[in-house]
Amino acid sequence: MKKVFLNEFTAKELKQMFENNEIDSAITVFGSCESHGWHMPLGPDLFVPTEIARQAALRLDKTIVVPGVPFGTSIHYNQFPMSITLRFDTTIAIAEDIFESLINNGIKHIVILNGHDGNIPALEIAARNVKDRHKDAVLVYIPAWWEITGEKMMEDFEVWNGLGHGGEGETSITMAVRPDLVHLEDAESQVPNDVIRLGRFSTIIWDIKEITKTGATGDSTKASMEKGKKMLQIVTDYVVELIQEMEKNNWNYDLRK
Repeated sequence: MKKVFLNEFTAKELKQMFENNEIDSAITVFGSCESHGWHMPLGPDLFVPTEIARQAALRLDKTIVVPGVPFGTSIHYNQFPMSITLRFDTTIAIAEDIFESLINNGIKHIVILNGHDGNIPALEIAARNVKDRHKDAVLVYIPAWWEITGEKMMEDFEVWNGLGHGGEGETSITMAVRPDLVHLEDAESQVPNDVIRLGRFSTIIWDIKEITKTGATGDSTKASMEKGKKMLQIVTDYVVELIQEMEKNNWNYDLRK
């Protein structure tokens, strides 16, 4: 079986791979450890993007996967057991240090695959800080993989476009990745239909306990392995095609060059 995770290689193997120009890019994964409802484990935000990255790297020639960060900024999920949350500054610092380490070792093409909503602003700040220091680096940010499936699977999802925290979509894809950790018998529908709608140009800064009694939102009772496998395939294809497109253009996004 082809190895893709950075920490599975020996230093000797990596030295030879660099000498043979066999490593050109890295996928970095950022997750969290927090409640996803009574029916789900705490770790889908790590398990899912890690599997997406693994499957993508198996199909690519020069891409490795950096072991995922299992914790994120989860202050809005602290009301349920048992969130391990990092300060925004901590998430920024960890991400910057990972990106800097890759660049210092000659990997200047970095794909940031995020699995947790709370990390989104911190990872963008980290990426922009590193880009400011390393103008020749190329950082591609995928802040929310679930938006990819939400757009492409509207006809597959039964409720709320499959969205939610531990809802129909996330429960389905976790079933595809770690079926042993999902307990559908404990799933409950927690679609917040009775919250105010401000439109897509405004965001309420909410706490999870204000909108759910279980720590999940959406309708996890509609989840299925079939939907999850389709979601996993869609996002993996997206990552593969993205990296192949960047490779084809020598990682130049300004086509005038």
